[in-house]
Amino acid sequence: MAGLPEVGPWAKEKLDALARYLDFYTKVLKNQPWRTVYLDGYAGGGRAIVRAGERAASDKPGLFDHEMPIDVEVRELIDGSPRVALGIANPFDRYVLIDPNPDRAAELEALKREFAGSRTINVLQTTAAGGIDWVTAQPISRRTHRGVAFLDPFGAKLDWASIQKLADTGLFEVVVNFALGMAIQRMLPNSGEVPTNWAATLDSYFGSRAWFEEVYRRREGGLFAASGFEKRPDYLERLLELYRARLRSAFGHVSTPRLIRNTRGAPLYYILWAGPNKKGLEGANYILTMGERLSQR
Repeated sequence: MAGLPEVGPWAKEKLDALARYLDFYTKVLKNQPWRTVYLDGYAGGGRAIVRAGERAASDKPGLFDHEMPIDVEVRELIDGSPRVALGIANPFDRYVLIDPNPDRAAELEALKREFAGSRTINVLQTTAAGGIDWVTAQPISRRTHRGVAFLDPFGAKLDWASIQKLADTGLFEVVVNFALGMAIQRMLPNSGEVPTNWAATLDSYFGSRAWFEEVYRRREGGLFAASGFEKRPDYLERLLELYRARLRSAFGHVSTPRLIRNTRGAPLYYILWAGPNKKGLEGANYILTMGERLSQR
């Protein structure tokens, strides 16, 4: 398992939701005339290692070897999003797997050979934006095709322009990792003095500077109050609703968000679905709330 990416246990929850939705989607379209496309914008290599346990509390070595803390971490090998998508009962007609890393792209090429004869796969060694440009330039249209794009970036490396391109086709649905707790929140200092490079990343992510007004307000106070900005108390909720509103405007429908937490219960990110079809919305809302309903029993 050396060389495989490591992910937290919460990744399984996200991938389970993806598998359920892709299964739902392809069953609905099974007897329809459209050609189906699955696009994975941040595919990775096809498998990952999940830490299923905790390391010993202390990392400090003892005086003698036998006092070294025991590593009780348990590791589990899981299928990443490419294998999840390739493994559904009713496969897509075409799979487009995108990753800029040459090692990951080589793993995807091996995956392509593994499924040769049973799946049609394109591997693109490029960025998500470059891959989406390639796909949307192909001879596809709403008259002949339908598709799902899974957009699961590391951090905030997802340009709104790419999402808009998918929406403009009229045929794609998207399942998006909205990295509010893992990335976006960390780029928002309390002072409102956002570094230029962070601000540019957020502008690209949200598609405008609208995020700033949702996060910050002018400080209130008298003549001698400190100048500048302060964070709104509900800025996280406002950012989530801003992004959902943008998705709704682009695609027509957007799901109820599914919050993914880490093992300590801290919020990490939201899974969001957006698409042009109301039946897809109903399926996404059902699937993305399954874990919440099960946990309340």
